[in-house]
Formats: sequence, structure tokens, C-alpha cells
Amino acid sequence: MKNIVLIGFMGTGKSAAGQILARRLGWTFIDTDRRVEIKERATIPQIFARRGEEHFREVEARIIADVAGRRDAVIATGGGAVLRPENMRALREHGWVVSLTAPPDLLLKRLTDGERRPLLRGDVRGNIVRLLDQRRPLYRDADLMIDVSVATPERVADAVMEFLGRRARQTLPVRLDGREYPVYVGEGILPLLGPDLVAMRAGRRVALLTHRAILRAAGALLPVLKGHGFDVTVLEVPAGEQSKSLPVAGALFSRLARAKLDRHSTLIALGGGVIGDLGGFVAATYMRGIRLVHVPTTLLAMVDSSIGGKTGVNHAAVKNLVGAFFQPAAVFADVRMLQTLPDRELRSGLAEAIKTGVIGDADLFEFIEENLAAVLRRDTAALVQVITRCAAFKARVVEVDEAERAERQILNYGHTIGHAVEAAAGFHRLTHGEAVAIGMALEARLAQRLGLTGAATVERQNALLARAGLPVKLGAVSRAAVWRALALDKKGRDGVLRWPMLVGIGTVRREQEVPDGLLAEVLGGQGARRLRAQPQPAR
Repeated sequence: MKNIVLIGFMGTGKSAAGQILARRLGWTFIDTDRRVEIKERATIPQIFARRGEEHFREVEARIIADVAGRRDAVIATGGGAVLRPENMRALREHGWVVSLTAPPDLLLKRLTDGERRPLLRGDVRGNIVRLLDQRRPLYRDADLMIDVSVATPERVADAVMEFLGRRARQTLPVRLDGREYPVYVGEGILPLLGPDLVAMRAGRRVALLTHRAILRAAGALLPVLKGHGFDVTVLEVPAGEQSKSLPVAGALFSRLARAKLDRHSTLIALGGGVIGDLGGFVAATYMRGIRLVHVPTTLLAMVDSSIGGKTGVNHAAVKNLVGAFFQPAAVFADVRMLQTLPDRELRSGLAEAIKTGVIGDADLFEFIEENLAAVLRRDTAALVQVITRCAAFKARVVEVDEAERAERQILNYGHTIGHAVEAAAGFHRLTHGEAVAIGMALEARLAQRLGLTGAATVERQNALLARAGLPVKLGAVSRAAVWRALALDKKGRDGVLRWPMLVGIGTVRREQEVPDGLLAEVLGGQGARRLRAQPQPAR
């Protein structure tokens, strides 16, 4: 997210409002006038008296050039900083410019020390009017203007936070029957979670479910939540699929009860797919449901698992066997969290993004083909484009089929075999995305054998998966273990698996029965006959 740059005449309250904003955002506050005084070891009146205004402007320009590129800063400038175009160019490159304005009479009342201000000495009122007339066009050249004659510093901070909520992120609505929730995508947007929770009237008690390493990476999130008046209980669980279990969920229920969270409270799931699935399941079932907010920290979670309300824990070696559909109140996808994501996890997330392109967005597939290098080097614009397109597509699918009775089944492309491969690998040898990539490759071969798609389409899909560093073959995974996992797949109906099948890039057939013999040919090994003989779990 860009910095906030406050411009305006002396006496408009830039420093007061800036300090409030910095506290709310968990950012650094920088007062350029104060930086000049520290640099020169003199007050501004002394600098003007000893070396003149031109020297002051030169030092001010160097200070601005130094601080303009800082990240996560609220910068309050001196009243005349706008006079030099190079100052504003540097500040605009990395910041939103907010202009604080006031009429001359109010400024005259506030500037009771006008005689001690170098540019106001003599005719204070006349000099205020003269300087305002000179600078007014420059003050108007801003992203946001706020009249401080009707706004206290707190109200100024409110207005800027509201502005950031509109401009600093993309908002994708997920519209369901009688309700909707936003998916926010942007860079550095995590500090906006505090005011958004206030706006949605979240209860005072908040639980933050995460891993210890992720909490450190999230930086100022905890202080921001506490700064907005929330009583935060941090729930840490070990990283890895082993945390998605009923025993861990039970321990979390006990922690929530001890912390006195009630039905008005909120659970924030800060992490990847494991945290999202586990947190969603706990939020759905604690006191029959409390408010849930997803803050995904992996590409996989941002493009897929945080959206749509699927929750669950693993049981009896079956992935997500126990769960519920439970929609969040909001999703915050901050791409800055991806900058420290291990390369393997980033590539794993790309499997779901490529899947989205394959099943319903040919333009997204082409974008990833053409911009794969940018995505892999974590270019912000490329990541935002991929995430927003994936989120928008999934939102459309979920809107028409929330409970996965029909259209939503297309999202399972690659997952029938993929989940079985993941289980066969013990939930630790392969990441979810790697397993899904293998599933996509093998299920595409099934579609080709069934005559639903051509070899060129299969090769195009698999080539992109391979370029993204994802596997497209089973390798050393036990075929027998894959067969056993397929028998317990939740997508089975009356003992028969029905699959979404590839037709073309951007198009799939929603449901297709696959003959066991063909499946055996593609998977290899023995066990096709056992697939139908296995008892099916309760659904």
C-alpha cells in the first residue's frame, strides 16, 4: 500500500492527524519540518534567519527525496513543500497525497504565533492570504482534500482510512442468497483490517488463529487490532497438515471458551490452507457459528481455499472428511505476505491459479503463460492480477452453487486424483498444489482417452504446469494407496465417482463417469475393481 502524504498550509493540523493515522496503521510517522530541524540542529526560524529560505528549501528537498521512498509511512510535509515540483513527484511516486485545507480566518486563529513564523512576520493576516493565493492551486492537486474547519484530527484520520479502503485495494463481492461478503486484494492492506472489523461491528473479543512464524511476518497486525480496541486472543497451532484434526479443533474450542469468546466474537484465520480450513471449521461449530475473517498468507489460499466457505479437518486418513460450508465475513488477500513465501509454496499456489484458467478463464490461462516469470519473481501487479481474476471466477461459481450441488463441482477439476495422491503420499511428501497438478495432468489424459479433448490442449496445460515447476506424473507415489483413497472420495455418489473433465482451455464438462478400466490404464497398477467394492463414508 502506498504511503500517506499530508500537504497543506501551516496550522491545518498535519502533524496531529498524521500521528493518529500512523498509530492506526501501525506505520512510521515522519514530519519533514522536524527532520530539517534535526539535520540543521536549529529551529526553522533560526534557519531562515541565519541562512535564508532558499537554504531551508534545499535541505527540505533532500529530506523529502530521502523519505519519499520509505514504506509504510505517514509523511507530514511543511506548508511550502509543494512549491518544488521535484518534491511532489517523489512523494506521489510512492504515496497518496492528502491535502488539508482551511479558510484564512480559521488559520489566523490557529496561528497565534504568527509573528514567530518567518513567512508570516509583519502583516500576519495579509501574509496568510497572499501565501494561500499562491499555493492554493498546488494544494488542490491531491488525491483527497479535507476541510479541517469541519474536521478534527480524529475525523481527518477517519476520512483517510475510508479513502484507503476505497482506493488502496480491489474489492470483489461474493453475493449469496440474502447476504454477501467482500474479498479484498492489494499490497500492504493488512492494517485496514482493524477499521473494517469496527465497521462490521465485530465483537470486542477476537481470536487470531495462526502459526508463530506467520504472526511474526504479519508485523503490525496485532498492534493494529489492539489499537482499535479489540481484546485479542492468539491461538497458535503447529504448521502442517497434522493440525487439521478433531483433537486440535477440540483444544481450540477449550481455548475460546476460556477466553470468553461469545457468539458476537470474531475468529481471524491468518495463514494458508490448513489454517483456513481449521479456522473455518472451528468458527462454524463453536457456539453454532461465530464471525470468521480469512487472512490468507499463501497464493493457494488467496486464489482458492479462503473463498467459498469450505471448511474441514482430516479424519481416518481422509482429507477434509469432517467439515461444513461456512462463509466468512470478509477475506483479506495482502500480496505482501507472499514476498517471504517459500518458492515451493508459491509454485503450489500456481496450480490452483492454472486450474482456474483451465476450467473457466482462458484469458487468465494466457496471462499466466505470458507472465509466468513476473509471477514467480513476485511482481506485485502480476500477483494482484492473478489473484483478482481467480477470486472473481470462484465468486461467480459459488454464487450460483454455494453447497456444491451442481456448477461448483467444476472447481474439483484435478482434485479427485489430486486428493487421492495427496493422501497416498501421507499429506507431507507432496504439497496440495503439487498433488492437484498431478491430478490435472492425469485427469486431462482421461479426458483425451474419452475423446472430450485433444492432445494439443493436454500438452498446453501440462507444459504450463511443468514451466511453473509442478509435477505432472505420479512418480514414486503408491498406486495402491491412490486406489484406496479414491474409494473414500467425498465426491462419489452411489459408489460411483463422477468427474469434471477437460474439454478445452477455459471449458470443462461438469460431470463425467469414468470407466474403471480406463482409470486403471491412466493410473497404472491394480485395484480398479476394489474401487467400487470399498464402503463409502457417510455424506
